[in-house]
Amino acid sequence: MPAETVKPESQTKRRNFSRRHVLWPAKLEVGKHVFSCQIWNVSLGGARLRIDVPLKEGSEVVLDIPSRGRIPSVVSWSNEQGLGLSFQVGPDRVREMFHSGVAVLGLDNPPD
Repeated sequence: MPAETVKPESQTKRRNFSRRHVLWPAKLEVGKHVFSCQIWNVSLGGARLRIDVPLKEGSEVVLDIPSRGRIPSVVSWSNEQGLGLSFQVGPDRVREMFHSGVAVLGLDNPPD
């Protein structure tokens, strides 16, 4: 009988919200440092970024999205292809930041 695959809690949490592929420029603030990055996908609970700076899981950061605002976040995973952020604000606050974009992106749809 094959071994059962168990998903880490962070991976399960990511799927509580619909994710949508985007390609948005953003800034990631890490302490006093600011790095350019690209948002590859976004949900009401977090985002996947492409950034050329390795960051440790658990690092506290702020994602700054032009014309949307700043979102306090924590690095939930990181590898050579990018990193995942868990937003430290509730989904209602993220909805406010994205205004009508929530419907256009389908972020209120059930998770994939």
